[in-house]
Amino acid sequence: MGRATSNRILALIVIAALVLSAVAALVSSFREEVKYSASSPEGVVQLYLTAIIEGKNDQASSYFASDSTCDASDIDRAYVSETLRVNLVSTSIDGNSAYVKIDANTGASGPFDDGFTESHTYRLSKESGRWLIEGIPWPLWDCGTVNK
Repeated sequence: MGRATSNRILALIVIAALVLSAVAALVSSFREEVKYSASSPEGVVQLYLTAIIEGKNDQASSYFASDSTCDASDIDRAYVSETLRVNLVSTSIDGNSAYVKIDANTGASGPFDDGFTESHTYRLSKESGRWLIEGIPWPLWDCGTVNK
């Protein structure tokens, strides 16, 4: 087999891989969003993030635990990319505690641009039969402090 033939075969393999990647990206972008139950830990995280994305920060803050130092004004200061895409990675529940891990992908602008992915874990606790978010949940980095 000649060098030219080997180069053509390699070029065909690369083109096929690129086409398959483009098709996979296109199919995943049209995938229907899964709606989780509002009474589940993953459903609460989904509602929290949806409210933030939609600019409903008062609604988003309603998912904070009663002893949280975070409120809507903290969310007002948070940055959320317009290209944010969130995927549920896992959920674990142990009695009245739960952990929901997500991957947040930002910056992707085209079918071959992966952007930047970071993982975050939300800690939830059950209060009066309702799952609520503990601590300082992403996309927040601090709560209760205002720069003047």
